[in-house]
Amino acid sequence: MSDSTQNRPVVAVFLGGASREHDISLRSGSAVIRALPAAGYEPLPVLVTRDGRFAFPPVDQPTRAEPAVPLSEAVARLESCNPACAFIAMHGLSGEDGRVQALCDWMRVPHVGADVIGSAVALDKWFSKSVYRAEGIPTPDAVLLHASDRGAQGWTGDVLARIGLPCVVKATREGSSYGVAIVRQASDLAAAAEACAGRDGRVLVEAYCRGREFSVPVLEDPQTGEPRALPVIEIVVRSHDFFDLASKYDPTLSDEVCPAPIPAELTAAIQRMGVAAHKALSLSGFSRTDVIVDERGAWVLETNTIPGLTEVSLFPKAAAVAGIPFPEMVRILVQRAIGKWKAD
Repeated sequence: MSDSTQNRPVVAVFLGGASREHDISLRSGSAVIRALPAAGYEPLPVLVTRDGRFAFPPVDQPTRAEPAVPLSEAVARLESCNPACAFIAMHGLSGEDGRVQALCDWMRVPHVGADVIGSAVALDKWFSKSVYRAEGIPTPDAVLLHASDRGAQGWTGDVLARIGLPCVVKATREGSSYGVAIVRQASDLAAAAEACAGRDGRVLVEAYCRGREFSVPVLEDPQTGEPRALPVIEIVVRSHDFFDLASKYDPTLSDEVCPAPIPAELTAAIQRMGVAAHKALSLSGFSRTDVIVDERGAWVLETNTIPGLTEVSLFPKAAAVAGIPFPEMVRILVQRAIGKWKAD
């Protein structure tokens, strides 16, 4: 190991995890690990296995899971490395919901992205929608259903009387379009709700907005912390009903046009919505908000606190269009995390 490598601050990169987005996280984390040396940092891969154990693979094989150790041993290993920052590249439950963020807080290690509260609220589609409403951010109407609600007589009729058809059924705490179904017939609602309900039995039934789909990434200034909207991306799905999991990670199924070919005033409006959502949810570092525009206007669907960082992901694509190469984007995020920790 060269002196220059030894003098670099260490950044622990968490990847993997117990969620259904494990494989996507491996790709995001690997991309961050590859970029960190060019950003001026020494990467320390921390692979979280599907069963919640921890491995410390070599930098050139960051997805190798053996041997894995329990949390207590992992904490000791991390503390011995004295990381300057943690980059959490884990998506969905167990990574994007505040759990790893809490671990970093207990270890007094700054981490990229939202804190425990912002992470937990943003991942839950009902909680985040409630925040949007409270802050006056337009979002489609929705109904939250518990398991007990779905056992009541005539519940589907009550829901459809308010929401109408078609409607969108969503798991409350999933990402990457897991647990999402579009219901076009009343007879299909009950089955879709059961299929999409999370482990807590909760499910969201949301009004369907048919229109153009956009996503707006937000990146905070590393010194001031001021959130800045990056170029808006338009998502054109070729054959599927919506921007589902397959469409997100198979470039043959969708086109992601950046900057979006829309009037400047609509671009500015969508960017304002992305920044407003970022602030309303008390996020940090970066985020990506999904928006749909129909004949009535623009509607915020959800906000991602750890956007995908794979080679086909939206956030790096918008950053590149804004003139921010991937290593520079990683550097900005790490600097922001460290600066915020010192300020707090």
